[in-house]
Amino acid sequence: MDFLLLSTLYLSAFIIITYVLWFGDNSFHRRGYVGKLRKTIIRGSYWCFHHCLPSLLRRQVEKLWQYAAYTRNPLFQCLYAILVMAGFSTFQLDVLHYAALYEAPALPLYQKLPLYILCVNAVLFCTLSMGDPGVITKGNVGKHFKLYEFDGRLYRQDEQCRTCQFEKPARSKHCAFCNHCVYRFDHHCLWVNCCIGGLNHRLFLGFLVSLCCLCGYISFATCQVALQIVEANKLWSAHYVDRYGRPQPMDLRTLCQYLFMQHPRMIFLLISLSLLTILLVGFTLYHLYLTVNNVTTNELYKRPASQRQQQQQKQQDKNTYIKGRGKQDKTKQKKKQVEEDSKRKMKFAVKCKRGRWNPYHRGYFHNVFEVLWPLVSKR
Repeated sequence: MDFLLLSTLYLSAFIIITYVLWFGDNSFHRRGYVGKLRKTIIRGSYWCFHHCLPSLLRRQVEKLWQYAAYTRNPLFQCLYAILVMAGFSTFQLDVLHYAALYEAPALPLYQKLPLYILCVNAVLFCTLSMGDPGVITKGNVGKHFKLYEFDGRLYRQDEQCRTCQFEKPARSKHCAFCNHCVYRFDHHCLWVNCCIGGLNHRLFLGFLVSLCCLCGYISFATCQVALQIVEANKLWSAHYVDRYGRPQPMDLRTLCQYLFMQHPRMIFLLISLSLLTILLVGFTLYHLYLTVNNVTTNELYKRPASQRQQQQQKQQDKNTYIKGRGKQDKTKQKKKQVEEDSKRKMKFAVKCKRGRWNPYHRGYFHNVFEVLWPLVSKR
């Protein structure tokens, strides 16, 4: 099997499996073919892991996975640093070497711009790793209570955090990795070993954008140098001998295979970074969507459960009304609403819009402004 076909198959399989495992559990795909395929892959992997590996090796792998994926540790931070330095070193030693050898016209730009982007990315990476995502403590929990109003569906009053021993403010969540509650919690990022919350979401967006620029520009520069090699050696006008001994004009499949055999590290860097750029751009666009709509990953994950609870509540109200207890229930609901309104006498910085699945949508401009300039920093 030739190089081009094999690479296409590998890349297609990687993209499909990544999409299935990443998006197969959301509400759109959960009951469809993508969700079923995800369950099949997970069950098959689980069965192979428990029936094909020796018990001693399986226990060691489980311990390593438990440490790597369920405890706060610098393992993925070190892995990220190694991957970035390995890719950038390959670019410096191979790509820039051939760019200088074949006198690429954009050589000065290839030398300086990726280094500047790498420095920006390193600063954002360190700031995220060591910064405060918006940790809520007993000392500042009162300040966070005044930020967001409880909507009654995604966030309800009187919900206690058993670990931190205080009532949880709206839009907060306890992180099991970091062992503290975080204001406007989005997710815990293993790569920076820190939660992504209200105070560092803007830094995380900058980190993603700088990483996309770094991977995308190095992919572009590597592709330009590869084209320079093809043009300098006049490979398109060359001929090769097939397996029958007959000369054949150069085609794309043979050209790609020749380049990979002659410059394996450079072509591998081009393919891997091109694929990584596509994935990173998709992930960045997803977080930009969250920013524009003033919603978090945690709230998107909680949305199906809140919708099911609302439907169950409507069905319950309908059944009780049919049984003749509708007036009594309405009276109880009014009293409960009056009590809740009396509890909400404090002034919130952001009032929720009831009846919407995203009650904290304040308009696109205000949504973006809230992420770039967090509410906690204003008070």
